[in-house]
Amino acid sequence: MAKKIKGVVAQFGTKGYGFITGDDDEKYFVHQKNIYNKSRLQADTRVVFNVESSEKGMVATNVELENSSSGESAPLSDGAIKGMFAVLFILQLVVAYKVFFPAIVS
Repeated sequence: MAKKIKGVVAQFGTKGYGFITGDDDEKYFVHQKNIYNKSRLQADTRVVFNVESSEKGMVATNVELENSSSGESAPLSDGAIKGMFAVLFILQLVVAYKVFFPAIVS
């Protein structure tokens, strides 16, 4: 299993690639396709990643945001989002039923 390295995003451009400065003071190239869940990286963001060697240098792979204790939570799963939409939809149906059919409800 590859060793996880921690670092800080030095730059990440609009074209989908940039560089990460590892805690070992090495520079690693990162491409959008190597980022877990395809989120956009921003400069000065702490990340954890694996490293692969290429003919052009060291490349960061499986890049993830580092868990922080600053109160940031993990992103919601697809199932949680679908569940919330289902609850909202049912709530809207109940409210619409009570508004448009008050004689039946009372």
